[in-house]
Amino acid sequence: MAACGLPRLESRMLLSELLRRPHAWLVAQDRALRPAGVAGRFETLARRRREGEPMAYLLGMREFMGHEFHVTPAVLIPRPDTEVLVEQGLRELARLGPGARVLDMGTGSGAIAVSLALAAPQAHATASDARAEALAVGRGNARPLGAMGEVAAGGWSGVCP
Repeated sequence: MAACGLPRLESRMLLSELLRRPHAWLVAQDRALRPAGVAGRFETLARRRREGEPMAYLLGMREFMGHEFHVTPAVLIPRPDTEVLVEQGLRELARLGPGARVLDMGTGSGAIAVSLALAAPQAHATASDARAEALAVGRGNARPLGAMGEVAAGGWSGVCP
């Protein structure tokens, strides 16, 4: 693991995913760990990371607003600074009151729409994306979190009534 050319934290994150063990378990094992069963897959992921592929795509997930969202190259990776947008949206939804409507165009992973729907269940959130692959990821993220608002296929025109 040490000679893979990645920072220790990134190496542990990849190994944690491959072994399906929590990060704390890996830290406790430290030098005693010899993950021969996953060495080939680990090296493949380490190579992809060295080539610049984002950790979120390698791990298949990204934390956003306290929830884990599945991500693939079909969607943009939710960014921490987008949480500021969600927080502002929540303030606006509180001002508008029950029944307010939100339209998340280009929803991708659904992080914005799902986060708003979870934090403001009195509002009606609609998530839209022109790409079927992105909509599938967004739907897949909404379902286990119990935030199934309306999901619509469509681009910047044709979705709004």
